[in-house]
Amino acid sequence: MGKNKIRLVIDTCVFIPCGDKNKNIINSIEKFGKELPNLAKRINIVILLSTEILKEYKSIIRPKIRNCHPLPKFHASFVRNFDRIQLTLGKSKKCVERTIGKYTFHTIESSKIDKFDVSDFVNDPKDEKFLRLALAEASKGSVFLLSVDNASLLRLQTNSSLYKKFCKEFQNANNVKVILPEKLIDFFILNS
Repeated sequence: MGKNKIRLVIDTCVFIPCGDKNKNIINSIEKFGKELPNLAKRINIVILLSTEILKEYKSIIRPKIRNCHPLPKFHASFVRNFDRIQLTLGKSKKCVERTIGKYTFHTIESSKIDKFDVSDFVNDPKDEKFLRLALAEASKGSVFLLSVDNASLLRLQTNSSLYKKFCKEFQNANNVKVILPEKLIDFFILNS
């Protein structure tokens, strides 16, 4: 019998466990980074990507993430394997899935992502790519979109009328769960 699978879209801010964030947010990111490798022993973790998101990750890997020491286990693994992830997945025009270390990385082709106009549901245009990616895969079941940005993506979690409008606008949108990183860990620890 195979392991259960969870699919994640990770906002760039979740990769930076330091800086000018408040302590609660840093703790949430650190808990996620510490516990995700343990969760990956029991559950198949699929990290959803797009070429646009990979480019954004690349822009923060060296200048921002590497300045955070010590990095939580997941973050350290991601930084260590990023060149391999990008080389394997970043140039493909088709959907590609590869397992690297404990995680499966799945790049979704742009044509499946670009058809969603989510501008009414996100305050920051830079965050639209994460929500579009989650929607592109929502027909296959739950997609957890991890963020710590209360002003933009997490509004879908905290504003029930906005979330209802979002679900009405897009088929399978109810499968998109915008959540804090530590809440994802708490949910799967309690339910496993």
